[in-house]
Amino acid sequence: MEFDFSPVIDYLPVLLQGVGVTLLIGVAVAVMSVVGGQIVAVITLYTRKMVNWPLRFFIWLFMTTPLLLQLYFLYFGIGEWILIPAIVVGVLGLGFHYMAYNADIFIATIKSVSSGQYEASRSLGFGHLATLFYVVLPQAFNRALPQLSNNMIIMVKDISVLSAIGIGEMVYVSQYAISVTFRPFEFYITITVIYYLINLMMEAGQTWIERRAAYRS
Repeated sequence: MEFDFSPVIDYLPVLLQGVGVTLLIGVAVAVMSVVGGQIVAVITLYTRKMVNWPLRFFIWLFMTTPLLLQLYFLYFGIGEWILIPAIVVGVLGLGFHYMAYNADIFIATIKSVSSGQYEASRSLGFGHLATLFYVVLPQAFNRALPQLSNNMIIMVKDISVLSAIGIGEMVYVSQYAISVTFRPFEFYITITVIYYLINLMMEAGQTWIERRAAYRS
């Protein structure tokens, strides 16, 4: 068997377009899942059961069902009544999925912040929200960073699942190129290398962010 990477070079613009879609979705999902995770965690911990029980159910539901099933439900299930673009379903599906995991992390790290700090802040005249925003959440976020970073690295790889609903990320565009060129080995190797390079850059960014957070604390 001879290896021929010339088709990969010919389809390089298509592959780069898939990389761009992957990174764009990754940034959108990261912001949604981290910010949303903090909001869900705070509401879950600091509100009454009538409010926080639905959110606890949300966390349980998205953590105990497969990501692909969630995407199919949003795209094909809800799609029977509401036509939602595939890219929106992809971002929402991944966003909700990782929001649940991140919320679970934030719940644990918020609980790990000493209650004495909360009480001391309140005694100094800070209100409840100000104490959460300036005292509790920054510490909880720093403690959550390693787990959050790992989740984001896993999330970028999970973007490949979105090919199942027709989103043109890296795996989807490589499948298209393979259907035309019949060179699966070369394209899969190329996509593997691209994923590896993205992971290396994300791991380097994770290390830098964690060092900065440790220095500030």
